[in-house]
Order: sequence, then structure tokens, then C-alpha cells
Amino acid sequence: MGFSYPISLNITRKKCIVIGGGKVALRKINSLLEAGAAVFLISPQISDEIMPLVNENRIHWIEKEYDSELLSDSFLVIAATNIREVNQQIANFCHAANILVNVVDSPKDSSFIVNSYLKQGDLTLTVSTNGKSPALSHKIKEELTIMFGPEYAVLLELLAEVREMAKIYIKDEARRSDFFRECVRTDILQIIKDYGIEEARERVKKCLLSY
Repeated sequence: MGFSYPISLNITRKKCIVIGGGKVALRKINSLLEAGAAVFLISPQISDEIMPLVNENRIHWIEKEYDSELLSDSFLVIAATNIREVNQQIANFCHAANILVNVVDSPKDSSFIVNSYLKQGDLTLTVSTNGKSPALSHKIKEELTIMFGPEYAVLLELLAEVREMAKIYIKDEARRSDFFRECVRTDILQIIKDYGIEEARERVKKCLLSY
């Protein structure tokens, strides 16, 4: 089965369940927390690394064995136990209940996979090998990290700042598009790296007024 429809999900405050209490579960929990999810963990035992997240009330720990009744109102589920049969049961229930599910030991039983990704502020770059080679995905991500540094996050914030100004000063939509293309094609990224955002902001504003 191929994962041919790439999407970005808004899971802020959505109930997302991780089943399992080990290292893989911890990685999944951290990625969900980073995305703003309300994370629930189902496992009779959890690792020492996970316990601080429980003590700090960052996740809700359901100290039980897996039971399908615990999944009924979830937005998405990640099956991260070390028991193949349990992960299969979770997958079967989620598919029947139309709940998004990722099974860590079986992409073919998953309705979604989590791609390798690089974030620079609001810029997100994802890499997918359709589940065939996580190692290659990681290698490509490392290369992208070199190509797309933190200056891209600054540039994106700067472009967001001038967006409303551009609507006021440049009435013609085609010329406004030209302005934004010029912003990203010039040496503005190098200016951000060498001189900082204030110098870049002044350069962008001068470019805006020239239109």
C-alpha cells in the first residue's frame, strides 16, 4: 500500500492516543506534544523517561492494558507496543472506526505514516520514502538542514509582515506577485545571515516602495 496523499494535519488540542510505554512511544509522544496535541498514553507500565511528562501533566496516562473502548473518541492513534498481535488489534479497530492510525511496526497496517521533517519556524519540509527507507529519509533531512537554515524562518516572518503593506501599496495583483517573487530571488537571505532582520526589513520596504 502506498501513502500517496501528503497532508499536514492540525492536531492542536485534538485527542491523540499513544499505546505503549517504551522508547518508541516516547518519540511519538514528543512529536505530538510539539504539534500541540492533547496526548493520552495507554500502558500498564511506562519508562522512566516518560514519567516526567506525566508528573508535569503534559500527558494523560491511562494505566491500563489496551482496550478498544479507550479509543472511541480519539482523533488519531499510534500503536507503539512491542507485541505484534496487540498492534494488529489496534489497527483493525481503528480502520473499522475510521480513526487515523499509525502502527510503528507495520506501515501496511497504518492509515498514515509520519514523514521525516525539518522545521524552520513556519517553514516545514517533509521527506517521504513511502515507508521503504527511514534511513534514507533521515539522510535527506540532514542535507536539507544544511541547505535551509534558520534564516528561512526569519525570511518567512518578514514576508508575513509586509504582506498587508503590499496589499495597500501595490493594488495590481500581478505586480504584487512580482514583488514577492523579487523578495525571494534577491540576496535577502544573505542579508539576514550577515546583517540581521532589521537590515533585511529595510531592504524589503525599499523594494516595496519602488513598486
